[in-house]
Amino acid sequence: MEEKDREIIIDAGRLYLGEDNILYTTVVGEVDENTAIAIREAHLKFVDMVEGKVDLLIDANKAGQPSSRARKIIQEGVLKYEKTGKVALFGANPVVRVIASFVMGVTRKKDMRFFKTKEEALTWLKK
Repeated sequence: MEEKDREIIIDAGRLYLGEDNILYTTVVGEVDENTAIAIREAHLKFVDMVEGKVDLLIDANKAGQPSSRARKIIQEGVLKYEKTGKVALFGANPVVRVIASFVMGVTRKKDMRFFKTKEEALTWLKK
């Protein structure tokens, strides 16, 4: 599979399926319904290319507040998807930390954690 087949750019964000079958996702700015749908479609494309579950590493350092509809699309179409494995979010943005805590509570996904750094998040995912 070529490099370009493993990457999708959405607005200023990026989804990249690594050789380690971790889906590296960078979210930049506000996430509206259309962006959330594009993220869900890209996620499904990559996850369905891999046998078994795919873990997610989400860089939320530059993320803005998602709309209520966008949160629902991401929760239902990405976080609760049966082929989604562990989910590690990281970032220092306090607003994003509050939103992530809310999403984790609503989703009730046990394999979902928030970290301050990418290194901590990757270490947890690879356990």
